[in-house]
Order: sequence, then structure tokens, then C-alpha cells
Amino acid sequence: MSFTTSSTYVYTYVAFALVYLLSSVAFVVRSFRVSAALSQARQAVAAGESRGADMASAEQYVGHGQRLIDFAQLATLLPLVYIVGSMFLGSMLLRDSDAAALLNTVWILLTVAAAAASVAFTVFGLREARRIDEYDENAIAASGGAVADALQRLGVRLGVSSALLVLVAVFTALNLWSVLANLDRITSIDYVL
Repeated sequence: MSFTTSSTYVYTYVAFALVYLLSSVAFVVRSFRVSAALSQARQAVAAGESRGADMASAEQYVGHGQRLIDFAQLATLLPLVYIVGSMFLGSMLLRDSDAAALLNTVWILLTVAAAAASVAFTVFGLREARRIDEYDENAIAASGGAVADALQRLGVRLGVSSALLVLVAVFTALNLWSVLANLDRITSIDYVL
């Protein structure tokens, strides 16, 4: 099996899909936990005293929540970018089938880059989630209602972003199942669109 054959691309895609699915599951489980905790921020304020605590610490907490949402959205968009890139390469292949070896190589590099990005988004997202866990609820409670409202909104946005990531992961799982179900037929053709 040559590096430039379609079967190499297919197996590389299968590896990408598995990496993406595992990364998505880890990300979604952690994100839903953080979303639930952020959504409870108003209750923490109601239970605590508003003492005008360190607002800079509370703003950092909000910043970590925002970055976690950003990573969830990037992880959600990743397969869509991958699909658009694959469509572009497929249209180039239709125009010039003599370039199949080169385009399969580019496709393989795109797939490896997408898998690496999936792992990176998950690692960065989990790091932000861990930083959110490090903050003290008493500091949040003491910071007042405005911060609690911001955290609650972040919790809702993170929940929505996580739900969208679940939908994209389900799409990827169905696509992977389709590829695996037709693996013999797909790997027997000269190139894959």
C-alpha cells in the first residue's frame, strides 16, 4: 500500500474520526459539568455575602469560561472545515485525475492536521476547565450579582456549544460507520472523493 493510494487516505480518515470522537466525548463530558457549575453561580451569590471581593479574580474566572466556549466552538467547526477542504480537493481531483497521488497526499496531510487540531482543542479546553475548578466559590459569591449573571450566561452558552459539539460528533460517528460498512468497496477504487 503506497502512501498516495486512496486506501491510505481512507484509513487515515478512520483514524481522524476515531481521534475526533474520543476527543469530543472527553470535551463534552467536561464541558457539561462546567456548564452546570457555571449555571449555579447565582445560587452561590445568594448563599454568600456580597463583600466587594477581588473583582480581578472573578473576571479571570469569566475569561476562562469564555475561552472554554471558544475551544468548544472551534472543536465543533473543525469537521466542517475539514469537509470543505475535502470538497475543494475533490473538485480539484475531478478537474485533473492525473494529480490523484499529489491530492491524496495533501488530503492525508489535511486529515493529520485536523486530528492534531482536535486533540489540541480538547487539551486546551480541559486546561481551561481545570482552571475554572481552581477558583473558590466564596470569591465568586463575594463578587456580587453582575459576575454571577455573567457566569450563568457563560454556563448556558457553554451548554449550547457542547450540545452542538455532540451533534457534530454524532454526524462524524455516522459517517465513520458508513465508511467502515463499505470499507472494501471504498478502498478498491483508484481515488476517493
